[in-house]
Amino acid sequence: MSQNLGKTILTLVGGENNINNITHCATRLRMRLANNEIAHKNKQKIESLEGVISVVEKAGQFQVVIGPAVPQIFDQLLEGTNIQNGGASEHAEEENTNWFLKLMDVIGGIFTPLLPLLAGSGVFRGLVLLATQLHWLSSTSATYHILTVASTAVFYFLPILLAVTAAEKFKCDKFVAAAIMGALIMPEFMQLMGSNGNGTVVHFLGIPLVLMTYTSTVVPAILATWCLSYLERWLRKWIPTNLQLLFVPLISLFIMVPVTAGLFGPFGVYVGEGISGIINWLMNLNGWVAGALIGGVWNIFVIFGLQWAVNPVMINNISSLGYDYIVPLTCAANFGMAGATLGTFIRTKDKKMKAYSISALLSIFFAGITEPAIYGIGIRYKKPLIGAVAGGTVGGAIIGGMRAKAFAFVFGGLTTLPAFVGKTFIPYCVGLLTCFVVGCLVTAILGIDEDHADQKVANVDGSGSVQLVTNETIAAPISGNVQDLTQAHDPAFANGSMGDGMVVQPDNGNVYAPFDGEVTMLFGTKHALGLTSSKGTQLMIHIGIDTVKLNGQYFESFVKQGDHVSKGQKLLHFDLDAIEKAGYDCSTVVIVTNTNDYNEIKLLTTGKVKNGTEILQTRI
Repeated sequence: MSQNLGKTILTLVGGENNINNITHCATRLRMRLANNEIAHKNKQKIESLEGVISVVEKAGQFQVVIGPAVPQIFDQLLEGTNIQNGGASEHAEEENTNWFLKLMDVIGGIFTPLLPLLAGSGVFRGLVLLATQLHWLSSTSATYHILTVASTAVFYFLPILLAVTAAEKFKCDKFVAAAIMGALIMPEFMQLMGSNGNGTVVHFLGIPLVLMTYTSTVVPAILATWCLSYLERWLRKWIPTNLQLLFVPLISLFIMVPVTAGLFGPFGVYVGEGISGIINWLMNLNGWVAGALIGGVWNIFVIFGLQWAVNPVMINNISSLGYDYIVPLTCAANFGMAGATLGTFIRTKDKKMKAYSISALLSIFFAGITEPAIYGIGIRYKKPLIGAVAGGTVGGAIIGGMRAKAFAFVFGGLTTLPAFVGKTFIPYCVGLLTCFVVGCLVTAILGIDEDHADQKVANVDGSGSVQLVTNETIAAPISGNVQDLTQAHDPAFANGSMGDGMVVQPDNGNVYAPFDGEVTMLFGTKHALGLTSSKGTQLMIHIGIDTVKLNGQYFESFVKQGDHVSKGQKLLHFDLDAIEKAGYDCSTVVIVTNTNDYNEIKLLTTGKVKNGTEILQTRI
């Protein structure tokens, strides 16, 4: 892998000034960009880089999927830049996303930096348990205890670690946040509970506080740090700058430690225990049904990023109970997808897809990473996704019905098997094998309909819906003399850097919708507009060269941004003669701005063409 991969990616997404926010999870770089078009234009170049698995545009983020090496690439990208605390600007404009996507973004930002540590510690703990059960290691030896604390420290000190990552997300002092949660797991604080344990009431300045045990908890640290971020901003607003260094941390600790101990702490503990209780109740009520449901839908959750709503629950169960029932079911989904991937390898005739299938399969087996298989195979061919859901459902029912437990938070793969060693290990393995076999057989039987696989994922928009692109034939939006785009008089369009398409010397000033779709962009000067078809084609119609200088004079629009339009509907009118008399070139370019989502943009004919004539064809 190139040592300069991080810097290459930084350049292709537009440099550090174009990055509003950047984080990474266990598999990918996650960026929010000031100008998405720069990165979108270079999407294909980024995907072709050695070490990059794929690129996904999802929920307002530009995500570069790299795999387990992502922390090193993240560090390469940040080295020598001014990007700090997840982004170049603390005041980056808020993304226009709904509250649920914002919540998922917050949860993801808090937990993703810890996922490699949680996964590594989980496998480490599993290996210690395995060695003990095989009698290779005595549970009374010093070696055992040292290895145990090494592999479980992340869970004991989880509140402090979460306080740090939450502070980075909420943009407050991470060391103060860590000190607040650290105070609540100090021995002196624990001793206040005496023999009564959780629920002990003590008094702070005469105010009663209900004490709880905060080691291994999740919710209190997040709530406390969120509150700290507001307190800290308020303090910095009112305390003189030259006194902030001393008094902001002092007052923050004085207020937040007792508030967290008496309010956020108990509330968070009870919420965490409540959620865990509901999950465990459901598993005890009917593990077969719960296992089938979770194992079946988990891959769908991953597509829409919904797994972030459940990951904290699993981590909390591992921390507080020492085991979890949901992690094995997510692994069932992984192995269902692995089986579907092998089924695709068996059925495909495309040599490139065979190679891609093996790569995606190994990614699941050795890293527990399913995104390459989900996006590159499942969604593209559809039927493998059905196979994956079937495999996850059947195997998940077995795993849930036998109440298989995970003793660490890990991603489902062959390398993480030690995290499940215990009395339910054999049923877990049987369930995984069932997931894999069913996923493979269903996909092999259904086939992948390769000759008609004319859809693929382009991005996921701000509403969380999957945007697909499909082969499409586009009608001419304007009558005139059509030429190849290379003949455009504007080099910015002629060199294809904005996308492939054509140039038209118009016969009149009427512009019509070339397909059914939506007006996604309309310049105030009305000289250009962007359209997105119902099949995913993103088209820009740009009338004339430098006509933006006319500031809308001689242009009239019949639609507004956000309008849905039908093929043949009149969109714009411009006074061709008046614009030419004013000294402007009226040649009009029609370009597919998401060209990189297609293998080919074909110009069907040149010469005199009437509006409505089929003129461009997209092929994936």
